Amino acid sequence: MSATSVLLSTCANWTSGSDPCQKLGNKACANCKLVVYCLADCQKGHWAEHKKCCKSPMSKEKWRPAWHREGREPAWETDPTASRVQNRFGGTKYLWGNTPALDVLKLEQNEGLGYAEDIALLFAASGDIRHVVKTIANLPDTMTQQLRVSMNDREFDVVARNVILLLLALTAQDFTDIDEAKETDSASDIAEALIHVWYSALIPSRVLSLLEDKVKPLITYVCDRTTGRPPSSVLAKTWTFSGGQSLRLVLKKKDWSQLQRFFDVPDVMTAGDAVQIRTAVTLAPERADYRDRWYYKDASPSMRIAKQRFREDGLLLPFGHPRVAFDVPNPTIFSSSKSWPMSDQTDPSSGWPTLDIRETSSPAREDWYGKLFLFLHKLLKRFLGRLKETRVSFDIYNVDAKELPGLLERGTYSRIEVKVANICDSGYLGIRNTLRLLSPLLQLPQQNPHATFITTFINAVREVTKTDNPEDEAGDVKRITKYLPLQLSFPPSVNDPDMLRLWDARDSVADVDKQFERYMVLHGFRQISAELKVEVKKVNTIIDKWPTRLKLRPGEKGDKEEFLALLGSTFIGTERFVEWRRVE
Repeated sequence: MSATSVLLSTCANWTSGSDPCQKLGNKACANCKLVVYCLADCQKGHWAEHKKCCKSPMSKEKWRPAWHREGREPAWETDPTASRVQNRFGGTKYLWGNTPALDVLKLEQNEGLGYAEDIALLFAASGDIRHVVKTIANLPDTMTQQLRVSMNDREFDVVARNVILLLLALTAQDFTDIDEAKETDSASDIAEALIHVWYSALIPSRVLSLLEDKVKPLITYVCDRTTGRPPSSVLAKTWTFSGGQSLRLVLKKKDWSQLQRFFDVPDVMTAGDAVQIRTAVTLAPERADYRDRWYYKDASPSMRIAKQRFREDGLLLPFGHPRVAFDVPNPTIFSSSKSWPMSDQTDPSSGWPTLDIRETSSPAREDWYGKLFLFLHKLLKRFLGRLKETRVSFDIYNVDAKELPGLLERGTYSRIEVKVANICDSGYLGIRNTLRLLSPLLQLPQQNPHATFITTFINAVREVTKTDNPEDEAGDVKRITKYLPLQLSFPPSVNDPDMLRLWDARDSVADVDKQFERYMVLHGFRQISAELKVEVKKVNTIIDKWPTRLKLRPGEKGDKEEFLALLGSTFIGTERFVEWRRVE
């Protein structure tokens, strides 16, 4: 919803403080392939600006991290707080997903297109709305039954943002003013607004006005009518929409008041302030060596440059798109305090399948965030279209997942998805308690033989390797070097960038099936099944068991590209999805 449509390949000839070229671009920069221009004249006129990134040291194939060039130890060797190279820095909130989005229903492959019963889905520790978006976007056109979506997260900021995004999508269905509709309610514009509220640190003032005009009054109405109630009293509100959709939100009175503040930019915070607050985390000087280590793993120099740009401005836009319209701090991110709430490793692409982004068509084929924007825009338009045509009811909670059995009806849900804060990993509830508490909410086989409980294990393989087979931590070096031939300096050093990259790649080629079998034995999956009357499905029908694992063998066409894409992503290749069913 910026002055120039992001969907069009805008000519990259613009600089801060000058009017951008209004023509469309079709000529990609031959060197970086991050931007497009309308004509050679525009490309020449913009070269003084563009060469700052296109010809930067980071753009070179032979670029090496600063600690290596300077002949010193990297920061994690001298920083006493850096107990491990993946240590967190910055905020502790998870506002964006860190596993690939799922279509948890897969109706055609499971119940079938002829299934006519109402369907209920539970996201017990939902994180953001990515699974909901992908599931609804993929609903078959023939679906006519009621879809009930229950979402819960114990982190209030996550719930607040989910509510705002869903209400924006739902209220868009009810815009009726003809003049207004021409400007604001096209599915394309709403999809773009959703992307920026979800992911961009700054948003256009027009998007903020949309939130203030269409969504905030719904929350204010509730707050105005609950004055005088005890702060801890629990209040529920249901909004209904013209297409038969509804959203029910259950919060404590004090949290309703807090939700209202998610539409307000903090006092005296300017766009410049927001950028400075964010870059204090994303570009922290003390983390420069960590960033260099991550950049050295990226699939191409252009990927490094694209990631550096996102760290600088935090805008989910094509690389060459004008930034001038993005002039307001995103209040859903900066609402609770004047600090950046997420870690310096958090990235919008962490919630989406890497291959889907890579295969998105773009004239600037190395523009990672431009491709992500186009992918999300297409998906969100489909989501809005299916949302408009489907009778969907949302029930949203903000409680610990352990409280859900007291709030929800047993034997109701066709799908239950659980993953966030590693709820299924042994570090939090653990798989036994997760299933003990929540599996009774799943439908029995006689009600629905396709009812599935989906659990995600992020740390299981690494946990087994560290505790059971520490000698295997170095990984299969022989296999790794088929993708990454070693070019070590002399004398060799454990801090050589190539050696560190090899170490970071070890999980990508791990024998994950063997390790997870061991994990299941250690954590008593067989005993859990007998005790709780559940069983692991022999064949997953919702999601691949290992969706992020390498699919190609060394030597097959595209194998190195696939390997480098995984190595440069936030995934590690050991994310394991286990599907369960209840047994009679």
